[in-house]
Amino acid sequence: MQTNTDRWNPVSKGLHWLVAVLLLCAWGAVELHEFYERGDPMRSWWTALHFSLGLTILLLVTLRLYWRARHPRPAVTGAAWQQKFSSLMHGILYLILLAMPLSGFSMRQLAGRDTEFFGLFALPRLLPENMDVAKQLAFVHKELLWNSLLVLLAVHIAAALWHHFVVRDNTLTRMFPQR
Repeated sequence: MQTNTDRWNPVSKGLHWLVAVLLLCAWGAVELHEFYERGDPMRSWWTALHFSLGLTILLLVTLRLYWRARHPRPAVTGAAWQQKFSSLMHGILYLILLAMPLSGFSMRQLAGRDTEFFGLFALPRLLPENMDVAKQLAFVHKELLWNSLLVLLAVHIAAALWHHFVVRDNTLTRMFPQR
């Protein structure tokens, strides 16, 4: 890896904010599908959109991790404990961002359901049907991972705001697009 820089590079920034927007959209899609009865085509449409967005997030997070490993990033600021905490939180956040779509995809596969990617093509079936494991994965996906993601995002946002308004350093602004 190359040496640190003062700001995140434009690709890292773009991937960061694109994943953030897609997370909001995926959450919105899964919430909006609840407004429709089972069997309603709109419920299926929102569900399919949720899965497609989740798989897109998986691809973008994978790309972001690859890009991050190959390009310089700003040094972590703060005391030693803050730097370790920041690294730990980012690592767990990346793990959850990978685990959420993988668990959702696996859950669908194990439930014997097809998964289409934005209506363009169906993803191949890789796992045999097993409803017991699918139900366990549903709990992991919907309860454990989702709630963990919400907590980590709240900590991530709070830390960025704390750096900006209390510490008054450039931690938050270096992730913004340059003016």
